Amino acid sequence: MAIRLQGFAGKDERALERSLSRIRECLKDPPAPIPRDLRAGLRDLVSRSGPRVTVAYGGKRGACRDMVGRTAGYRVLLCHSAFSATSGNRARLTAILFHELVHVVRGKELDAEAFENALFAQEGARPPTREDWAGFKEDRYRGWWVQVDPKTRRVTDYSDRVVLTFPRPTADRFIRLRAAGRARLGA
Repeated sequence: MAIRLQGFAGKDERALERSLSRIRECLKDPPAPIPRDLRAGLRDLVSRSGPRVTVAYGGKRGACRDMVGRTAGYRVLLCHSAFSATSGNRARLTAILFHELVHVVRGKELDAEAFENALFAQEGARPPTREDWAGFKEDRYRGWWVQVDPKTRRVTDYSDRVVLTFPRPTADRFIRLRAAGRARLGA
């Protein structure tokens, strides 16, 4: 396999193998449009013939205190929290791993969020955070493969196919965001 696992406990390696299997299945028949070159790049990564990608265990300390994973080139660092992260009662490992693999094939944060949510919504994908939206704005709401209309939250690829529409914040989340904004402004 082109993916090399490094430093994981046996049960975590088995969970990652299940996630990779699920990603392979999804790429065979994706539930949403996915550009051909992105799909080919991801299929290469999770096949035996693609470039070698190291997925390494990052533990609980340092950068891993506040994140679930990060990517640098052909190296993915998965933190301890990636294995316990949930959305409702769904484990998020597959969605997290897929998100990081989109970055490996040169996807920007918007690309990773869009395809993670479009393909793995039923497997714990979470909508973009406020920080993600700030990054989208810095990138002029454009990724490598997709763009988003910030008013409608509709994501389209560059062939104008709708990939998904990001959900609006829930009432609880909106109240927290609004309260955080007021606290920053000194209100």
